[in-house]
Amino acid sequence: MKMITPLLTGVLLLSSSPLFAAESVPTLEGAQGKIVQLEVKSNPTTGYQWMISKLPQELIFVSSDYQQNKDCPKGAVGCSGKQTFTFIAQQAGTTSLQLIYGRAFDKTSWQEKTVAVVIK
Repeated sequence: MKMITPLLTGVLLLSSSPLFAAESVPTLEGAQGKIVQLEVKSNPTTGYQWMISKLPQELIFVSSDYQQNKDCPKGAVGCSGKQTFTFIAQQAGTTSLQLIYGRAFDKTSWQEKTVAVVIK
């Protein structure tokens, strides 16, 4: 029984880890001269959020916004949601956007992800 409790605790912590929000990132597609948006799962109430590591010349960064899931009580800590990055598609091309998911103050938590970018 003493062995099961730490094991179950570890499984529960691992299954609730905000790192799983960083597992998959969608492709960003758009048209030259238009606004394009990228939505990704995020959980800044725990300190975990997306940050831009490398912005390609095809995109101009406009803003980033976070919306907590609607089923979470207002101001609740630990509830995830979505982070929306807004860009202007400056020029046509196929490239990539480098993002980091983690706590800005803790580099050991950072996970780099590459987002494919297709601007027509």
